[in-house]
Amino acid sequence: MKQGNEVSMRMRKMLCPGGSADEKTFFCKVLKYDETKECIFLILENAAVTDISLDAIYECRIWEAERGLRCSGRIRQRYHDEHGKMLEFKIENGFYKINLNSVDK
Repeated sequence: MKQGNEVSMRMRKMLCPGGSADEKTFFCKVLKYDETKECIFLILENAAVTDISLDAIYECRIWEAERGLRCSGRIRQRYHDEHGKMLEFKIENGFYKINLNSVDK
């Protein structure tokens, strides 16, 4: 995974009782991947950081040329800095390859 890789992210499960799941797809770019913390730092492109729930499980799909990866996890932090609208995504289940022949990007 490299800086600048495109990411699409969707809510898979709301953890807050009584909360509503969001069907919106969020688009991001990878700023950096911290392998030791298992965190991806993402720059959110098409929404406000407050549109992202801290009480949900999200699935990320990361695109790198002809290769796709997916992982699930939670947003640990959301904030603004010099890079833009930032999300700190904590990976909870590792990475899985996406078969590009059977999935629409």
